[in-house]
Amino acid sequence: MLGYGLKGSKEFRNNVALKQVGLQGNICGEFVELSVNQVYENIGEQNIDGIYSFPIPDTAVITGFEATLGGRTLKAMVEDQKEAAKLYDEAVLKGINTLSLEEPNSGMFQFSIGQILPGESVKIKLSYMDRLIYENDSLKLVVPAILAPRSIEHNSKQENYIQDNYKVSLNLLIEPLSKLKIESPTHDIKIEWEEDINLAKVTFSDDLFSLDKDLVLIMKEEKLQEASGMIYKYQEDGEEKGILYLRFIPKLTSSEEEKPNNYMFLVDISESMQGEKLEEAKNALQLCIRNLSEGDSFNIVAFSSELEYFSEFGKVPFNEDNLKRASEWIEKLSAKGGSNILEALKYSLSESNLIGHSTVLLFTDDMMEDENEIIEYVDKNIGDNRLFTFGIDTSANSYMINKLANVGFGRPEFIYEDERIDDVILRQFSRIENPQVDITEIDWGEVKVESTYPRTIDYLYDREPFAIFAKVSGNITGKVTVKGKVDEKEYIKSIDLDSLDLEENAQLILKVWSRNRIESIDEHLKGERGSTAEAMHNKIIELSRESGIISTATSFVMLEQMEDLVLGMPITRIIPLKASEQTIKNIADAKFIESPGFVYKSANKIISNNERNNLLLDKKYPREAILRILALNQYADGSFSNINEEDNYKKIATTASVLLGFTMGKEDILLYMNQLNKSIKYLLQSIQKNSNEYDVPLYTITALALKAALEKDILKGTMEMLVQDSIEMIKTKLVGKSSEMVLKILNSSIRSSLKDIARCLFKVSKDGKYIEEVLNIKDEKNSIDSLAKLSILKAL
Repeated sequence: MLGYGLKGSKEFRNNVALKQVGLQGNICGEFVELSVNQVYENIGEQNIDGIYSFPIPDTAVITGFEATLGGRTLKAMVEDQKEAAKLYDEAVLKGINTLSLEEPNSGMFQFSIGQILPGESVKIKLSYMDRLIYENDSLKLVVPAILAPRSIEHNSKQENYIQDNYKVSLNLLIEPLSKLKIESPTHDIKIEWEEDINLAKVTFSDDLFSLDKDLVLIMKEEKLQEASGMIYKYQEDGEEKGILYLRFIPKLTSSEEEKPNNYMFLVDISESMQGEKLEEAKNALQLCIRNLSEGDSFNIVAFSSELEYFSEFGKVPFNEDNLKRASEWIEKLSAKGGSNILEALKYSLSESNLIGHSTVLLFTDDMMEDENEIIEYVDKNIGDNRLFTFGIDTSANSYMINKLANVGFGRPEFIYEDERIDDVILRQFSRIENPQVDITEIDWGEVKVESTYPRTIDYLYDREPFAIFAKVSGNITGKVTVKGKVDEKEYIKSIDLDSLDLEENAQLILKVWSRNRIESIDEHLKGERGSTAEAMHNKIIELSRESGIISTATSFVMLEQMEDLVLGMPITRIIPLKASEQTIKNIADAKFIESPGFVYKSANKIISNNERNNLLLDKKYPREAILRILALNQYADGSFSNINEEDNYKKIATTASVLLGFTMGKEDILLYMNQLNKSIKYLLQSIQKNSNEYDVPLYTITALALKAALEKDILKGTMEMLVQDSIEMIKTKLVGKSSEMVLKILNSSIRSSLKDIARCLFKVSKDGKYIEEVLNIKDEKNSIDSLAKLSILKAL
């Protein structure tokens, strides 16, 4: 487990005590800014070189850092990268001591704060901004445990901790978009609501003397609003200004039958894709084709110097035979030669225009020659097709990736080092497959809008929270209306600005606006060159310095303030901060638009009669990896089973187990929604067609899987009603035959307990404390049932 704390020499742990921890923050809508204030004291007799170690969410942005010790205060400031590098070089030449910021592990940062004298106290304040996890109409905040001072043994990776007591306080203001039910499953909290305004203050109920486990806060919206927002007003140059923050969560359904679609996948297999990049791209293709539905057609073209076709005769229908053949073909792909993107695009668009429009997905990591020729060809020949481009790794020609998507009526995505290729591709493909709102107009009514983020809005995606920010001036009144179409149906959502809360203290919204503006300009910069690109680069530096938010064009320096004892006045100077380009990039590149998660690990021990075997499985297969393996082994009919399984009973049971494995965890599974809905269809059809094969255990696991899917809110179209009907039918079959626990879960209107479901599925020890399950996984394709059980156990 990671936490905030100091570390130092071997003797350090006996010399430094953590005295106080204060958590202060503000939540506005789905955004949070949190400050962690800590006080340490050197209780030893020697000077100590201190290093402050802290984790932040992998999507968070540092908004402040201060350290006060020995009569001086160090405060982080944002500076142009070139200027910061110049200051550092000058300091080295003059022999000035510099400070350092390092990232020894992913998501864990270390900051050197210099020597701590005996009896001296150190006050540290770290602030960061993030977007909260949104799932099942709830927002989730996680604050890592606060660790006591630690040391790292010489020539060892082992870290030693002191678990001493320290005073802990919490002061969190919550300004929600709608009425919330606030609770913490980890700590006792006190909630005070302001009577006149929609504002909550959250504190700890009792005095705490350590924060030795993560603080988790769940904020559930009492009534989901598809459109909501808030306003933050401020003065700028004597003029009334404001930031409008509007949030949309479309929940789309289509009453029409699913329309068959045509897909063309173009994948780069040139030499530059050699190794892990190609393997991940192949996995992404495997997942993409498993997201296809009955009636769809597809083809795959691998391009290097020459083209290789999955089907030499054009697109083929999606069925079990073609899925199997395509899977085998993808596995055999290997990197070779150059990259002939133009010929791949010519083939895909000419073939598509002959048989009807297609969705074309292009995956490449290569620079492109003859840019104008390629853009001109796509522009003239795109027709009713859509082209989605994916630039893999930073070597990709970002200018070209953007322009091709623009003229191809699609959207570009960039996959950088250390990002999973298949995650990005699958999330985008899931959006393509699901209903979406094609935006035709945003009517701002009476509001005077200076600029917006995003600058243009083309789509709203099903069940994905989408935030629109607008910098406005003058009188903020009237309505803002978003107009669009879902298929051929009109989509209109209006927000009455006069009914929105006026957040006087929500400076966080202004910071979020600045962060989004920086990210927006940085994204558009990839498609520009020359003087335009230079102007955009300079604007990023300006916004970054003004807001104090790090960017790809800036870095940190430290402002030191100390009292001159002779003159009796403060002295201020700049101290350069040594930080690697990669460390600064990792901080600046936080994907603020994606769902956050803390980079820490906790042991999920699986108790069984075969302890050693299951502990090995626990280490080898983290839940995220298991879900990916399961997703790669779905059949065209939606079932999951061991390879070549012909027993219907086993196929149904394994499919239900896999569905439980996905839906009972805490992960974001929206990217698997198409596959899971296919598995639900398979289960519903099996109940109708194979009812003679069902016994009490099979009915039980099927009903529990359908109930979990219903609670996870992943069902599309009319599926929700069909699932509810099937659960009611199964309940009548189980009355008097099944355990009271199963019927209690099926009748419950609240989210089922993982432990309760596990007790219904697995053998439990006599004392009722442990689940006894022996799992042996050797060949993954022949162990899908065991992997499904392991995924459920690891969710506990």
